[in-house]
Amino acid sequence: MKIYIRSPLEVCHYNIYSDKIRKDIRLAVLADLHNCMLEDNGDRLFHVIAKEEPDLVVIAGDLYGGSYGDDPSKVSDFLVRLTEAYPVIYGMGNHERKTIDKKEKILRSGLNEYRSQRVEMKRGLKRAGIRILSNTYRILEDANIKITGLDLPSSYFRHFTYIPLEEGKVEELIGGLDEKYYNILIAHDPTHFKCYSDYGSDLVLSGHLHGGVMRLPYLGGVISPNGAIFPKYDAGKYKRKKSVMLVSKGLGMHTIHVRVNDPTELMIVDLWKETDDD
Repeated sequence: MKIYIRSPLEVCHYNIYSDKIRKDIRLAVLADLHNCMLEDNGDRLFHVIAKEEPDLVVIAGDLYGGSYGDDPSKVSDFLVRLTEAYPVIYGMGNHERKTIDKKEKILRSGLNEYRSQRVEMKRGLKRAGIRILSNTYRILEDANIKITGLDLPSSYFRHFTYIPLEEGKVEELIGGLDEKYYNILIAHDPTHFKCYSDYGSDLVLSGHLHGGVMRLPYLGGVISPNGAIFPKYDAGKYKRKKSVMLVSKGLGMHTIHVRVNDPTELMIVDLWKETDDD
């Protein structure tokens, strides 16, 4: 096994088919960058994204949010660079959740040592012209796709403790499902997949678990950043009812600063207007 300090970057492709989709579209999905991979100002990551020629970049949370002392301005510069090249939709992660409230005001959380990161994140989002989807949505009318960003309260992101979502919580936060659209839910934490599928989402885009930090043959991810052993939804594609969930292994590291047999990942998701039987 290998311990990756500067992790190799894998590009994982997924094909999704639905007769609800009216226009083929390619998504580049980024998750859990955590201020990493930017020693070269993001050149390597940007060139990999550009090579895939996406129509839309989707951020599934935790682009910002690294360790104390990290320079978040590099994330801001990279985000501006992305928005200059592609449309970008940004979903809330738990680290963004710690940083801004629903009105995008800086939280007075007592974490004063992170104040510079909070201030820079707000500045960076403004520079890029992005408002994070906090239980709000964007509609791609020509493709008949609705993309909603689920913003769970910080109380659901506790170390060493799993806090289940209450029945009906997803609908309480984002409203009822509009079934005329192909519904994509950006839900940073994949552990609540049952709730997302019960809600009726067609596609869920997640990250958060960093691929299980270290991966073993046949067993998958060993531990999540919040301390869960052998997390069920560590990485890859999952199906339940009519829902599909794609979980990114993420692009960076946080809390546990090591990746063992666990390359970083850029997800490329091709959405096709035909069914896979055609």
